[in-house]
Amino acid sequence: MTENNSKPKSEDKNLLALQRTHMAAERTFQATLRTGFAIAGAGTVIVTILGQNWPEWLSLLLAGVFIVVGYTMIIIMLERYQKTVNNLRVDHDLDVMSPRYAIVLTITLQVALAIVLGLVLFDLFTLPTPFDG
Repeated sequence: MTENNSKPKSEDKNLLALQRTHMAAERTFQATLRTGFAIAGAGTVIVTILGQNWPEWLSLLLAGVFIVVGYTMIIIMLERYQKTVNNLRVDHDLDVMSPRYAIVLTITLQVALAIVLGLVLFDLFTLPTPFDG
C-alpha cells in the first residue's frame, strides 16, 4: 500500500523551484552588498593613499565617486531584492523571511561605515604631518 500525499508531485517541484529562486536572490543580494561595501571602502583607501601625493580636491572627488557608486549599487539591489521577495511571498504564497532584516543590517552597516569614513577623513586632514614643520 502506498501513502497518499496531499500535494501532487508537480506542486512539490514548483515549490522547490520557488525556494531555489528565493535562495538565488538572497545570494545575489549578499554578493552585491559585499561588492558595494568593497567599492565604498576603496574610496576610503583612495583618500588615505592618494591624499598625500595628489591634490586634496582630486583625491576627495575620486573617493566620493567610489563611495556614491558603492552605496548606489547597494540601494538598487536592496530594492530589487525586496521586490523579488515580496513577489514570492504575495504572488506565489511562499513562506519566506521578510527582507526587513536585510534592510536593518544594511542601514546599520552604512551608518557605521559613514562614521568610520568621517573619522578617517577628519584625522587625515586635521592632524599635523611630520612635513608640516
